[in-house]
Amino acid sequence: MKISELRQERKDHYKGKYTLARWDKFKYRKLNKIMYVRRSGRADHDTYSDCIIMADTETSKSAPGVISENHVCAFTLSIRAYHENIVTLYGSRPSDFVKMLLRLKDYISGDKTIIYFHNLSYDWVFLRKFLMQEFGTPKKLLATKPHFPIYIEFENGIILKDSLILAQRSLEKWALDMDVEHKKAVGKWDYDKIRSQENAKFSPEELEYIEHDTLAGVECLDKLMEQLSKRIYSMPYTATGIPREESRKRGKKNRAREDFERMAAESYLTQIKLENVYHGGYTHANRHYIGVTIEKDIYAMDFTSSYPFCMLAFKYPMTQFRPFRNLSVKEILDNSAGYAYIFKLILINVKLRSDSIPMPALQYSKCVKDINACIDNGRILCANYIEIYMNEIDLAVIEKQYTWEKSACIEVEYAEKDYLPRWFTDYVFECFTNKTMLKGGDPVAYALAKSVVNSLYGMTVQKPCREEITENYITGEYEVGSGNYEELYEKYLKNHNSILNYAWGVWVTSYAFSNLFKLGSCCGLWLYSDTDSCYGKNWDMEAVEKYNDWCRELLRNNNYGPVIRDNKQYWLGVVDIEVHDQFRTMGAKRYAYRDGNELYITVAGVPKKKGRLCLENDIENFSDGFIFPGSKTGKQTHTYFFSEDIHIDKDGNEVGDSIDLSPCDYLLSSVTRVDWESIFNEEVEVQVYEE
Repeated sequence: MKISELRQERKDHYKGKYTLARWDKFKYRKLNKIMYVRRSGRADHDTYSDCIIMADTETSKSAPGVISENHVCAFTLSIRAYHENIVTLYGSRPSDFVKMLLRLKDYISGDKTIIYFHNLSYDWVFLRKFLMQEFGTPKKLLATKPHFPIYIEFENGIILKDSLILAQRSLEKWALDMDVEHKKAVGKWDYDKIRSQENAKFSPEELEYIEHDTLAGVECLDKLMEQLSKRIYSMPYTATGIPREESRKRGKKNRAREDFERMAAESYLTQIKLENVYHGGYTHANRHYIGVTIEKDIYAMDFTSSYPFCMLAFKYPMTQFRPFRNLSVKEILDNSAGYAYIFKLILINVKLRSDSIPMPALQYSKCVKDINACIDNGRILCANYIEIYMNEIDLAVIEKQYTWEKSACIEVEYAEKDYLPRWFTDYVFECFTNKTMLKGGDPVAYALAKSVVNSLYGMTVQKPCREEITENYITGEYEVGSGNYEELYEKYLKNHNSILNYAWGVWVTSYAFSNLFKLGSCCGLWLYSDTDSCYGKNWDMEAVEKYNDWCRELLRNNNYGPVIRDNKQYWLGVVDIEVHDQFRTMGAKRYAYRDGNELYITVAGVPKKKGRLCLENDIENFSDGFIFPGSKTGKQTHTYFFSEDIHIDKDGNEVGDSIDLSPCDYLLSSVTRVDWESIFNEEVEVQVYEE
């Protein structure tokens, strides 16, 4: 019988037989129809259980209002195969969770069994001691940063993977975006209730809540696998992995590897310089209007797919960087059309040209040396001396904003500029086209298309030498190893999968940075910026339209036009406009605005929907000293507890390691205001750089 026929036979076998059962009441032999699959072309010959599994835990405090050890009070595990939900198993003790996995391994075929958690970093802490007691320490752990593992593999073939980093959204939103059958049962679980593992009983509403968590997960994964034409063993780890794999396929057909070898930084020192130049997005608030409510006709100008536009519209370093002599600012700017530069910029007695400039561009955190820098929410207003790495695109913005007594560009390296390879820009444009054409249609296809577009830039700025993050399996702490980076970089250069030049991602953010200031110059009162958007009043709409025309012309110069849908043109890079009735900011990532009767907020770390209710529909409450109560917003702080061994608490609960989630208030504060007239009064001895 063919594999496709076998899969159909298994599908027919499981159709309509889904069950919800306690882990110890289920007849596991029902799972013996699940087949295994093997990676084609692999030498290890490992087989994988041909099913999608999602697990989850719910936890409880031991006492209300006390920061202390927490414990698992419920767990679920759902299995889906051949597009059919088969079973959801549940229980309350973490030791039973491990016993359940052992039974699964006895009845599900395959050397390796992958189990997803939506936010593995949380569940792993509660389960780690119980899993390692039975399975031993993991043979492999991959973490993106301390306390954030995304892949854990044991010797017995059990593999834990994180789906949150793949979905890039909450389970609730993922289920809605993917339009799966089982949505998250919001509101049917009381997180403040003190629960015990002993004789745990769940109400119908509570069972529905924990059941839907993992059912929604396996259904979302199934739809994503189908869209990507993947098997369980070939699913990417992260959202960025989706376009990266497709890029490698296309690059292989277009000699991308040979191009990479011609342009990648030859030495690790040059790579480090590129990483110093990279600065990410620009977020800032006009210091003169902190805590001031602006009324009527506040225009929010948002770029359409800002980073993908930059990939298509501008020219990038397309040869290896080569050392050059020291240059002046003018020399670099005069030659910036044809050449890309990386260098250390030294400025003596630098200051903004005027106090009226609302958005200072120099980033204090990127300075490698400074003397008497005067800071406005992370941006430099003036300084007696600074050293900072940058490129020619950033320099053009800095030169328009600041004056200085002396300057020097040292450690200069240059490369020739050209458009990105056609195979890559065509893929970027294709992804934007797919997203545009799918909007309002199939929600699953659109969600995936949108995720891919948002991930395109991310894959260009993956550091070639990552810090080695390891977990101490005794203490639970993570250690960041330095490693031999030069050796790692050599391996990166020789890796045949390396085809995307890190410098491209660096220049993408620089071009987007430049575009933001170009658009901001059209604004009479520039109030706020956030990477790809400008908020302000008194816009010169004719200038804005000229900016849009400039974007269209840049695309045409590289033979790209609009995406046409329903007789409407959709251009990358051009500005979309929203109009707000009120606007108020307290600094970067802290602003509120009103549309009609509705008030909206963006405050880093405060949930938007619940946070805005705390203002009681009065924007004036969005002020210095206002407290967003954690009890109302749901904002929580994490406290880790790592114990020496598994123990039983006074209520009979099995406890290993745990995390306490406690309501956390957020104090809204303004940025420090600066007295412009007094910032140059202090006398210092200026350090002058010597060759």
